[in-house]
Amino acid sequence: MTTTLAVAMMALHDDLAQSLFAHQVALLDRDFTRAASTLQRFRTQLLAHVDDEERHVLPHYERLGGDATDAPTRLFRGEHQNLHKFVDEFVQRVEALRQRPDDAALLELLDRQATFKNLLLHHDLRERNMLYPFLAARLPAAQQAAILQARTWSGG
Repeated sequence: MTTTLAVAMMALHDDLAQSLFAHQVALLDRDFTRAASTLQRFRTQLLAHVDDEERHVLPHYERLGGDATDAPTRLFRGEHQNLHKFVDEFVQRVEALRQRPDDAALLELLDRQATFKNLLLHHDLRERNMLYPFLAARLPAAQQAAILQARTWSGG
């Protein structure tokens, strides 16, 4: 059985959640070196996934009329930019913790990550409930498979 575009792409969100979880466990352990490396892994995966969506998914969504829905491409792209900014901020904060551990700074980072996770949840729901069902109803299976083949990150 062939995996659909929606199933494959949303499974990547689960992989991202696991990577973020590993990072946060490292923070809780106050292992800031491990936190930095797990965050870098998460960042690499997230940016690859975002790039895949922007290059291979959103152009189809736009072409097929997705901008006439409640979730236009500018919303997805704006959320992608915000996710990127948050993660870049986290990289700086973790590096500061590596240089000088501080409980207050750690708690501030975890608070910021809670805000990030809320944005990530809403973004996930928009893609799960709007973007991928929209494409599933309008893109032939061969085009969906071509998008999956074109991705630079397919999980793990």
